[in-house]
Order: sequence, then structure tokens, then C-alpha cells
Amino acid sequence: MATIHRVLKTTLAATCLAVSGSATIHGDDLGAEVNRQLAAARAATAKYHDFSEALADGYKELKPNPFEDNAIEFVNFGLIDCTLDVLQPEALTYVPSGSGLRLVGVEYSFPMACAPEPPEDFLPGAGEWEPEHGVPVWTMRVPLWSGNSGDSH
Repeated sequence: MATIHRVLKTTLAATCLAVSGSATIHGDDLGAEVNRQLAAARAATAKYHDFSEALADGYKELKPNPFEDNAIEFVNFGLIDCTLDVLQPEALTYVPSGSGLRLVGVEYSFPMACAPEPPEDFLPGAGEWEPEHGVPVWTMRVPLWSGNSGDSH
């Protein structure tokens, strides 16, 4: 019974957050398909506002990244491959807030070995593909939870 209650609570919270965030996402003039995908990404990652959920799902906490405004990334190395799934970002971005961490965005990663150029057709306009410092992957930061889904920083 507790598991059912938790699933219902998480689903309801994700739905409320996705609906409440739709004005920000839809206000970016990215097109209906990209906005639909961003709303789905918000719903899929809502549970990660509790970073213990990220740890439980295989994300590993990294040190603050000086190349990304000292954001704290949680990376799921098992998701970094030659496929991209809007519902399963390879990394989650947090910032310190009060006595904990606040989820501000997601990162999608694509190994350079898979393609010499980043996959520009994935979430076009939602972020900017950039080479990850010191790692042979392309990354796109999407600040789903920071209030500006069209800003890559």
C-alpha cells in the first residue's frame, strides 16, 4: 500500500510540475514538438528533485564543475551511448540551495565516437551542443527547472 501511495504521489507531483512549468516551456517559441518533448522530460525527471532518487536510479554525484558555474552534476554513465532519449538524460544538474540541492536542469550527452558532429536534430533550439571539457562527448544543457528552458547556461 505504501508503494502505491508513493507512486501516486510522485505521479501527481510530476503532473502538477509539468503543467505548472508548461508556460515557461511553451513560451520559448520552440515549436509544438520540442515543447511536447520538454514537457515529457520535465515529467520524467520531476522525481529527481529529491537527489536520493537520482542515486537510486544509477546517477553518480560528481564534484562541482568549474566549467559550468560550479553546478553539481549527477551522471548516469550507463546511459552514455550512441542513442538519445529525452526521457532519460545522461546527467542531472543541481545547485546548492539552503541546506540541500536544487535540480535546475538536465544534460544530454552523445559520444564523439558516434558522430563527428553533434545531433542537431535532437531538441532543436532547447540548448546548444558543446564539447564536454576533457571528455570526448557532446553535451547539451537544458535548464528545465531553472525557469528558462531555451537558455543553455
